[in-house]
Amino acid sequence: MSQISNYTTGLTIAIFPNGIGFGYAVMKDALSVEMANVVAIKPRPVLNDKTLEKIREKIAYYEPSTMVIEDPIKASKSKRVAKLLKQLTVLAKERNIKVYTYTRSDIRFVFSNFKAHTKHEIAQVITKQVPYMKNRMMEKRRCFEGEAFITGAFDSIALGITHFYLID
Repeated sequence: MSQISNYTTGLTIAIFPNGIGFGYAVMKDALSVEMANVVAIKPRPVLNDKTLEKIREKIAYYEPSTMVIEDPIKASKSKRVAKLLKQLTVLAKERNIKVYTYTRSDIRFVFSNFKAHTKHEIAQVITKQVPYMKNRMMEKRRCFEGEAFITGAFDSIALGITHFYLID
């Protein structure tokens, strides 16, 4: 158990809820991603109970000192996801985890410095800068296609990078 505690000191977890579950990234700094993935909730989440349970598991395992989420008030998300973001704020406070919230505009502002405006362009920047994601780049989606499963991981990393960029 002491290995995990040493491993997890000072980590930030960025959580990005979406229609299938949530993407998350565990980061030491803007370019040091320890883990990034997507957790699908089956059946598709209608309530937040299973999603919160899975997020609690990730928090218990990684023991982050900071949580980064989208702003629950300004996020243009479904009512379920907006409620989940508020629940995450409460969960973090219960566990003495600092919470930072950012808007989509904040993410766009940070990545505009890299001339990246679309999700695909942002993912390309992440792939070039974050070694952990080098082999996980998705194909550019066409207008009639849904998002790739791995997009949630890129969304969470973009949120984490935004956090590190804006707090410096």
